Amino acid sequence: MVLVVAQNTKKNTKKEIKPEWDQAARQTTEQLTQKYSLNADQAKQVYTIQVRKQRNLSEIAALKTENQAQYQQKLQAVQHGTLASMRKTLKTKEQVTLFEQTKRDIRNKRAIKRKEMMSAKADKNLIEVATLDIFEE
Repeated sequence: MVLVVAQNTKKNTKKEIKPEWDQAARQTTEQLTQKYSLNADQAKQVYTIQVRKQRNLSEIAALKTENQAQYQQKLQAVQHGTLASMRKTLKTKEQVTLFEQTKRDIRNKRAIKRKEMMSAKADKNLIEVATLDIFEE
C-alpha cells in the first residue's frame, strides 16, 4: 500500500505537458539542435527548457489583456530565464560563441525597432511590446 501511495505521489508531482506545448517545444528543440549542433543530452535539456517556456507563457497569457505592464515584466522574466537556461546547456566554445552572437542580434534588432518607433513618435508601451516580441531561443 505504501508503494502505491509513493507512485501516486510521484505521478501527481510530475507536471502535465499539454500537446501544444509539446509541439512547440519539439519544433524549437529541433531548430536549436541544428543551429547549435547539440548532442542528445543537450537536446533533451533544451526540450525541457522549451516546455517550461511554453508553460510559463501560457500562465501569463491572460495578463496580456488584463494587465499589460505586469505581462511585459513577466514576459521579460520568461525570456531572461530561457536564455540563462540555454546558456547553461551549451558546452562547446562554438556553441557559446553562436549563442552570444544571437543575443547581440536580438539586442541590435530591438534597438533598431525602438529607434524606428521612437522616430514615428509611437507610444512608449507600444514600443516596449514591439521590442519584447523580438526574441529567439
